[in-house]
Amino acid sequence: MTYSTAQGEVTALAKNAKDSASLRTTVPMSMVRQWQLKPRDKLLWRWEVRDNKMVAVVERYENEEQRKPKKRGTKK
Repeated sequence: MTYSTAQGEVTALAKNAKDSASLRTTVPMSMVRQWQLKPRDKLLWRWEVRDNKMVAVVERYENEEQRKPKKRGTKK
């Protein structure tokens, strides 16, 4: 569930798996559209302290393997 407020977009947390302490949330559609995200894409999460608040900074993650053009085989 995602909804917008004057401060940004709000998402709800859900349990990731029965035996896990991890939680999951929805990536807001504005981020999906802006970054043209697809299933299996990766996001890099960092935390910073700004004005005595913990802030999450989210970036699209592309490692070196993802940046290289894929070589195509040649037909014989």
